[in-house]
Amino acid sequence: MYMAEFDEREKLKLQREKEMSENPDEDGWITVTKSNKLSASADSAVEKKKIYDKKMEKKKKEMLHLYNFQAREKRKEAYAVLKQKFQEDREKIAKMKAARKFKPY
Repeated sequence: MYMAEFDEREKLKLQREKEMSENPDEDGWITVTKSNKLSASADSAVEKKKIYDKKMEKKKKEMLHLYNFQAREKRKEAYAVLKQKFQEDREKIAKMKAARKFKPY
């Protein structure tokens, strides 16, 4: 019996707070009320987990190179690959020019 009365009072209290937060009083002020943290249900927990997973995934990607020399070596390797592809393309163009099939436009 006590719990039923308590639940009823809490329900009325929440309803009153909701009305106060939605409607301005005579002076035009809106009352700011405490929001119920428990109303954030499992949906917010799932969203928090997704955000956490994204942060952890990003952190793993950031830790690709633990030391500076690793990043330097990686950049040098990428530059060497680009340079090699450029040389191959240059040779291919030279062959096409020699065969008179080169039409850049």
